[in-house]
Amino acid sequence: MTKTMTPAELREWRIQQITERDGSDCFYPPCLQPFKSREDITFDHWIPQSKGGTWEIENLRLMHKRCNAVKGDDMPLPDGTLPPKKRELNSQERRIQRIGQRPQVCNTCMSGRILLIGETCSVCGSGPMPKAMPQSMKKRSNECDHDKNWCWACIIGIAERKPAIYDVLGSDMLD
Repeated sequence: MTKTMTPAELREWRIQQITERDGSDCFYPPCLQPFKSREDITFDHWIPQSKGGTWEIENLRLMHKRCNAVKGDDMPLPDGTLPPKKRELNSQERRIQRIGQRPQVCNTCMSGRILLIGETCSVCGSGPMPKAMPQSMKKRSNECDHDKNWCWACIIGIAERKPAIYDVLGSDMLD
């Protein structure tokens, strides 16, 4: 009559069998680090259970919990290696993927920031931007240069603002 193993004994027996076959380091290819303790060891189904893998010793590998989670249910390739993982995108790459590449700033019209209502930049073709003047550029009328900054006199047209075409052609060509 054979003695039935407890779950702890079965775990230790499996670890011993797999260690003799594969060595005592994590089997996940990018890791291959030793285990710090027995509690760090998890069993990975090399052919995942979701894809027909079994609990047979030949199908089990020892991995760290994190490595096992990263491998997930990836199927090994015919040569026994794992397929390459897709790299996670960082926040800037996700933003570019979501909304596209950040537009370049036109140095002639500052992307429409120095254009008057009705003007269009001859270089980039943009109109006056933003529709509302940015608060960061707001000045008192006696401090305003009426060019790149703005004040209440610029908005209602009392103060003469230099047209953007002066920056393009140079003020001496227009005089």
